[in-house]
Amino acid sequence: MKTKYSFALGLVLLLSILSISPVFSQIVRYGLKAGVDVADHKVNSNILNVKNRVGFQIGGTLELNVPLTGFGVETGLSYGNKNYNVDNVEKQGDIKNLNYLTVPISLKKRFSILGVAGIYVSAGVYGNLRLGGGELTIDGVEYGQKKAQTGFVAGLGVSLLNHLDLGMNYRYKFTDTYDQEAAHDFRKVDRQTWTVSLAYLF
Repeated sequence: MKTKYSFALGLVLLLSILSISPVFSQIVRYGLKAGVDVADHKVNSNILNVKNRVGFQIGGTLELNVPLTGFGVETGLSYGNKNYNVDNVEKQGDIKNLNYLTVPISLKKRFSILGVAGIYVSAGVYGNLRLGGGELTIDGVEYGQKKAQTGFVAGLGVSLLNHLDLGMNYRYKFTDTYDQEAAHDFRKVDRQTWTVSLAYLF
């Protein structure tokens, strides 16, 4: 008798989980996200240029959504790598093999199109934690980047088949990249970033 009751209780619990899982999957969504830095940067068009930018980001993403509203909060954790050259009127430098972690927190709004496609907009803040590299070398002297930095992030993109997000993201740092007075002309380097990203949500 106890076995029958246990079996019945287990069946009820299983059916309950299956019945709420579609709702749960709309509230909490997670997936993989990757991005490529695609734009050259001009921090100051007359003094400082950043060129030959190559970089990528890869990691996980998490969305917490309010049902029936299209609003949600997006966060995640990504690993990034950057390499680029910098120059001003008198000096040149190289920034190589910058490795960092990024954690964004953004408010996100989705607009559905016939239930199979849509667009989204997002805005929020992010934090960077430097893992290594990113030193600026000028005339044989090396200057280290700040360990942690914060900034503003905004995004715009399209959603396909309720699983794919393809978007363009803009990031703006609140803080200078370098503290040293000798690297004064390069403090604002890498302040602006444009990235194309692709995410797959389960």
